[in-house]
Amino acid sequence: MEEKEERKINTDALKSEASTTVNQVKDTIKNVDIKKDSIETKGFVLEMAKDPLGKIKEIVNENNGKFLKYAIIIIVIWSLAVLVKECFDQGSFWDYYDLGNSIKNIITTTITPIISILVMSLVIFLMNKKNKKSLTTIMTVVTSANIPIAIAGVVNLLTIMSRSASVLTTPFSKLCRVITAVLMYFTIKTILGAEKNSEFIKKFVLIEGIYYIAYIVMATLSIYIY
Repeated sequence: MEEKEERKINTDALKSEASTTVNQVKDTIKNVDIKKDSIETKGFVLEMAKDPLGKIKEIVNENNGKFLKYAIIIIVIWSLAVLVKECFDQGSFWDYYDLGNSIKNIITTTITPIISILVMSLVIFLMNKKNKKSLTTIMTVVTSANIPIAIAGVVNLLTIMSRSASVLTTPFSKLCRVITAVLMYFTIKTILGAEKNSEFIKKFVLIEGIYYIAYIVMATLSIYIY
């Protein structure tokens, strides 16, 4: 009985948090000043490069709305880069008989950055029992940790001009994934308020395990999250 009641409370809390997050994202998008905020986002990315762990702690602890704005701009740029790349990769896009499949691939690939951030953020939010943080804050800091992969997505556009550019873009993308994995470790550690690595490592592996179970489920829908 208590277990059912606790599950109901958790479900209600998640619904309430999701609703609040949607409203915050909508309000933030309405207030975006493309020119001004794009410049500030560039500065934010440079600050992340200089002191990633310090910036991660700042985002988690301050819960400042400006960081959400930067995260949204990063996701938009990342998604646009993926969209352009996928459009060029769909060699049979103008083939009438394969048009539907090409459009489907373009749509699923374009939403992959958003789905990836959302899935990881939800897993962390649900696993974070003690050091509660809003879903908005978690999504913001998870997006920040994924900046290297977002940059790799933009750099991958070089292969549109020349396929041989993959000699450079492929290892660069792999390096960016490694950097993001390291940043995600410290991001989750900071969100959960963990102090000892020896105690946190098990929870980190569990969170990553749940995320990759979601990866398998998404893959059945032809959505391959990062």
